[in-house]
Amino acid sequence: MNGVDVAAKPKDALRSIGALIEVPGVYDYLTPHEILTYFGRVYGMRRDVIDRRIKETLEMVRLPEWEHKKTGSFSTGMLRRLTIAKAILHKPDILILDEPVLGLDPKGIMEVREMIRQFRDEGMTVFLSSHLLSEVAEVCDSVVFLDKGKVVSTDSVEGIGRRMDHGVVAVRFLRPLSSQDTERVRSIDLIKSVDVKNGTARLHYDGKPESSVQILKLLVSLNLDVVSYAAEGVGLEEYYVSVMSDEKGVQ
Repeated sequence: MNGVDVAAKPKDALRSIGALIEVPGVYDYLTPHEILTYFGRVYGMRRDVIDRRIKETLEMVRLPEWEHKKTGSFSTGMLRRLTIAKAILHKPDILILDEPVLGLDPKGIMEVREMIRQFRDEGMTVFLSSHLLSEVAEVCDSVVFLDKGKVVSTDSVEGIGRRMDHGVVAVRFLRPLSSQDTERVRSIDLIKSVDVKNGTARLHYDGKPESSVQILKLLVSLNLDVVSYAAEGVGLEEYYVSVMSDEKGVQ
């Protein structure tokens, strides 16, 4: 890690690493100030540095006003943010996050997502372990898929989109498609299949930008009133299923 042999010098290696485990333990009778002070001492930080970093990290995770309040009154989202503050207290170069949004509501997920982006923008390398692939796609640059400890596939999020041989465009029409209109859409050669749900038609095609442009032109030529037309990227879930099927020989 950063040129340090983890096996030979584990303590030195860990100085540059921060980590959030899936189920962090926090004593509910302590305050964030007390918890972070303890871990600052574990990291060997000076008292004045600890006090300064407590203020900085609690500000970063949006908990400054809770510094001296017992954590027993904290929500799940607040506890998760506090444990992230603990992980970055010593300014690590590498941050390991294991299921950081587990059990959070949509607001909590958005807050953690923004924090991860902020850490990345400040030059920190973030390793994010998660089964929520839609969340991975939102914040990560590169993805590694594992199966029983074995690397099955690795690529950038952008690269995965390019490797898939198809795409999807979501179309909303002024009026719901009749069964006859749906068949007319299906008859377009560039379209592989059509799914209609809640007023939106999802058209599957080869994913090429020029094909998307041509499909829109053909829909208009069929006198179908298009209200919105948006190409969608291939989701990581779809790619994962494809990769795992290939790995296990599933047809």
